[in-house]
Amino acid sequence: MAGHSAGGIQAAEAMRTDRRVDAGIDMDGTLQYAKNDYVRVAETGLDRAFMLMGAATGGSPQTHLTTPSWGSFWTHSTGWKRDLNVPTASHYSYTDVQSVLPALDAELDIPAEDRAALIGTVDPGRMTASVRAYVTAFFDRALLGRHRPILDRPSPRHPDVRFIR
Repeated sequence: MAGHSAGGIQAAEAMRTDRRVDAGIDMDGTLQYAKNDYVRVAETGLDRAFMLMGAATGGSPQTHLTTPSWGSFWTHSTGWKRDLNVPTASHYSYTDVQSVLPALDAELDIPAEDRAALIGTVDPGRMTASVRAYVTAFFDRALLGRHRPILDRPSPRHPDVRFIR
């Protein structure tokens, strides 16, 4: 199960409550309702494969080292896990907006700061290719048992993606 924003939160929570969900991805969704009010899975972690994929939310990279709810989840999780971040991405870089906004911009001349607020400054084509590559590799590994080297270390094919250890 994979989701963006609130969908990422739900992917993690679904895994906590339903053992039939074998693997999950949270794409830039915080694991808390308010400052110190964490979603239950952030307090329990998971024992199955899970990948966090963050952007520069609010100017700061969202990772298990910078976002307290992700940090709690990371610490409590015993299953295979990865934390990836694209510091030049923004919250909607993990959605179709990443692909659609540049085409709209060509017609509407969207101000650069508005565009950056939605999809960051990462190259849209590279970001889309990276999301596809890492999501596919993750599910290949977690569900099919296929080793994917792209999950072991940074890839020169995806220079925007940072591995957070």
